[in-house]
Amino acid sequence: MYSAAGVYLCFILAALVVVVVVLYLRHGSLQMLHQERMAALEKGVPVPVARTLAPWSPRVYLLRGLIWSASGLAIMICLLGLAVTSHRPASAESLAYSTWSISQRYGVSRDEARQIAEKDQATEQRGMPLSVALLGLIPLGVGIAYLVFYYGDESRKSPRAEATAAPSRTGLGLT
Repeated sequence: MYSAAGVYLCFILAALVVVVVVLYLRHGSLQMLHQERMAALEKGVPVPVARTLAPWSPRVYLLRGLIWSASGLAIMICLLGLAVTSHRPASAESLAYSTWSISQRYGVSRDEARQIAEKDQATEQRGMPLSVALLGLIPLGVGIAYLVFYYGDESRKSPRAEATAAPSRTGLGLT
């Protein structure tokens, strides 16, 4: 039905398309911001104030950890479901053709050829392997690392840590 390489290629291409679209949209917003500032400078109008960044909080790590962990679990469940449902038994037509092909090629009786064909089809891997669901362990591991860092961080336990925390250094507030 579908080859494993084709399925992997589809996932890689989908991820690549998402990354390219996000980068293109980010570039467009930065370009509009630049054009707005240049137009203000040319007209002699004060330059618009840059977006103010939200103060940094250690709860960001909790949010990131929950998002990454939930995404990893969702990916694992989705891929496991796809792998389980893609396993289909061989059709009677393919078994009959294999039997005929083996009997013609090797000159054995139809019964012997049928036994060989059934044994081959029993050992043949059809559909997506179940191990593809383990790809979800990557974002799950990242999420668990964020959660471990959040719960092990001493700065979140002191009440004045959030009040004196430095602003975010992500540039435009994108995390």
